[in-house]
Amino acid sequence: MASSMFEDRCIVSCGMLHPELAYLQETGFLNARRIFFAPPGLHAIPERLEENLLEKLSLARNWCSQRETIVVYGKKCLVSTEDPLKRIDTILSTLSRSIVRVQGEYGYDMLAGFEERQLISGGRQDKILWFTPGWLRSWKAIFQRYLSWDEADANANLPGYYDKIIVLDSLNLSDEYMIKHAEEILELFDWTGLTVEFQPVTLDRLKGLLLEALSESTR
Repeated sequence: MASSMFEDRCIVSCGMLHPELAYLQETGFLNARRIFFAPPGLHAIPERLEENLLEKLSLARNWCSQRETIVVYGKKCLVSTEDPLKRIDTILSTLSRSIVRVQGEYGYDMLAGFEERQLISGGRQDKILWFTPGWLRSWKAIFQRYLSWDEADANANLPGYYDKIIVLDSLNLSDEYMIKHAEEILELFDWTGLTVEFQPVTLDRLKGLLLEALSESTR
C-alpha cells in the first residue's frame, strides 16, 4: 500500500539524505513522482541554501502542485546571521502555505530523534558531531570548501566542543567503510581529531515523518 501513496507527490530534499531516500525508492516505500535533491551541506552557506531550495521548488512545480510537494529539510537547517528570523519555514511560507515540510530539527534528527540520540550518547547528544552517510560523503565539501577550514582550524575547534563523531547508519554501511574505506575514516579522524563510530539505526523514524507529511498535505 505504501508504495503507491507518494505517487502523486514531489519531494524536494537536502542531498544529505540522498542515500536514505534513494534506498526507500529502491525498496518500494517512496514511489514519488519526482525527487529533487539540492547539494548537500549548503547549511554552511545560508544564501546558497535558499537559492538552491527555491530552484528545486521551481523545478518541482513542473511536475506537482505546491500542495503535492513535500520538503525534506530540517527546521534549523538554515540559520542566517544577516537575517536571524529567516528559517526554512519562512522561505516556504513566502511561496505557499500549501507546501509541507517533514517535521525534523535537522537531517540527522529525521533518522534518530532527540531521545534516541540521548540514549545513544549517554545523555551527551549535544557533545556529538552527528553524521549521516551523506555527511560522511560530503564532509570535505562542507568544512574545506564551504567553511574554508584547514586541518588546524578543525583541530582547534572540533575536539574542544565535541566528544566524537557518530554516523547514524541506517543502511548497514559500517562494514563496508571499515573494510573497504578504512583510509577515509582515518583521514576524517586525523583531520577533525575526533574518533568515528557507526551507530545502527532503522529508517522507521524517517518513514513515519514522511507519512505524517503526506497526511498533512492531504488536509
